[in-house]
Formats: sequence, C-alpha cells, structure tokens
Amino acid sequence: MVLSASPQDQPDSLDRIARDLVVFKDARGPLSYGELARRVGELRIERGIPAASAYPARTTVYDVFRPGRSRMDPVLVHDIVRALGADDAEADTWVERYHRVRRLTEPSARQRPTPAVDAPAPIDRPRLLPAAPTRRRFAPLTLVGCLLLNVVGLVVVQHLHLPLYLDMVGTAVAAIVFGPWYGVAMGLLTNLCGVVVGIPGAAPFALVNAVGALVWGYGVRRFGMGGDIVRYFQLNLLVALACSLVGAPLNVLLFAGFSGHGSDTVTLSLETMGLPMVAAAFSTNLFTSVIDKLLTGFIALIVLVWLRGATGVPTTHVPLIDHLRAPLAPRWVLDSGRRRLTLV
Repeated sequence: MVLSASPQDQPDSLDRIARDLVVFKDARGPLSYGELARRVGELRIERGIPAASAYPARTTVYDVFRPGRSRMDPVLVHDIVRALGADDAEADTWVERYHRVRRLTEPSARQRPTPAVDAPAPIDRPRLLPAAPTRRRFAPLTLVGCLLLNVVGLVVVQHLHLPLYLDMVGTAVAAIVFGPWYGVAMGLLTNLCGVVVGIPGAAPFALVNAVGALVWGYGVRRFGMGGDIVRYFQLNLLVALACSLVGAPLNVLLFAGFSGHGSDTVTLSLETMGLPMVAAAFSTNLFTSVIDKLLTGFIALIVLVWLRGATGVPTTHVPLIDHLRAPLAPRWVLDSGRRRLTLV
C-alpha cells in the first residue's frame, strides 16, 4: 500500500503561499480586501510614495490570495504582510519563500540539479524613500486656509443675509485632521476675526464654534464616525444638535431671539404663525443648524479628500477619505478555483 504524501511533504508552490496568506490574514480577524488595500496604501505613503499611486486596487490585492497564479508581485506581498501586522523581518521571509519557489519552478531551474544549499535570493524589498515632508510643511498653510474658509463663509453669509452660517468648514477640517482642540482654536480665531471685519455679533457665538469642533474631532478620532458615509452623516447631525443646544439659548438670552442673522426672518415667520418667541427661536436654530452642518460637513469632506492627495495630511483615522480616494474596482470578482463570484 502506498501512502499519499502529507501537505508538509509536498513541494512548496505559489498555491501553497496563497493558501498560507489566506490563513495568515484570517488569523488577524475579519478584514475585507478593500480595507487591506487601504492599509497597503497607507504604508506606501509613509515611505514617501505619492498618494495618487500608493493605493492598489482591491482586485489586485485579492489576486495575491487567489490560487492558480503563475507569479506574484513580491513588493506587494511584502506590503500585504506588513499591512497584516507583521514586521519587516517576517515580511522578508515571505518574499524569500516566493523567490525560492520561483527559482524551483522556472524552466532553467528544472533543467539542472538543485544545489544542495540555495544561495540567498536578493530580497525585493520596497525602496525606502525619505519621509515626505509635506505633513509638517503644509500644516501651517492648512490651518491658515481653514481660517480663511471660515472668515469668507462668515462674511458671505452676513452680506447676503443667508439663513445659514457656513463659518465652520475650516473648523471641521482642523478638528478632523489635527485634533479637536485645534478645531476649538480655529473656531475662537474665526469669531475674533468676525469682530475685526465688522460683525460684532459673531463674538458670543465662539462657544458654538468650539462645541462643533469638539464633536467633529472626538466623533472621528474616538468614536470612529469617519469610517463610512452613514456614520459621517450621523456625525454632522450630532454637530448640528450640539451647536443648537448651545447657540439657541445664547441667541435668546443675548439677542431676544433676533441676532441680526439671516435666519431671523424664519423666526419672525414662526412667531407670526402663533409660536412663542422662544420656541420659534429654538425651532429656527435647530432647523438652520441641521442644514448648515450637513452642508458644512460635506464641504469639509471635499476639502479633506483634496488635502489628502495634495499634501499627504494623515487621515488613517478617517477611512472614508481613503475609500473615496482609492481606485474604484468591481466589488465582485470571479474565483476561478471555486468557480463562483467572490465579494472583495
């Protein structure tokens, strides 16, 4: 009777490497190929690769784990293993294994005896580039740009008497990119500038700007509300509610519900319809704040996507931004080994 060889006794192959990579990935918990592609992109950006070319497609990453391959990209294999939490030494081991299999399967290798000891193959490790200086260099410019966004929004709304605010786009960007307290400082500076450019009513509402910064900053950084579009939408609604809880009482206490803002016409209309002034002021503030913060939040998202590509600002805590920047690819691919469509 002839015993079949165990998997350990069989020669190594690219299919075995692919299967072992699947096991290695699954051991790290549930992780989509799209998320893995995002992590690979982040690693490459840290090495100084431009963001526009750093992110591999989901299908490209998936193909490394697919059996039936005749070759793999060793640089991508190295990056995938690193993105799964391994260090450089362990990633190098996977790359060495790939080169060893390639040497044994190439026609020239099959035509000559295998040497007793394999010479170490050169490791095709990614070339480490100097860390991109864009983050530190552009941080002051980014903050100045955030302040200008806020002040321009404040002035435009004031002169056109719009029933919106639009003075917190820069606050949202600063809070999300640099942290909530940077956003608070941005909000305070904005309202101070509002007084300087001739809008004295802006000063008391600095507290509203600060509260919005805290909710945006901690919402994204501590509660992961920048993970997808639904949670980001919910975050902006929370900002609107928090700002109304602070802004509406200030408006009533300091200005009797009429601060000279464009939304005063809405308050007046509600009061004319028989609603008490306090209720009319609160209703107007909440309604206006919801529309304003949703608009502000998504304008800030557009600015963040642009900043990510133009300056390389760190956004690992906001996966939504990298999902929007990642190359679009089909989410279903054909698994030829199992003859079925697989979601990636």
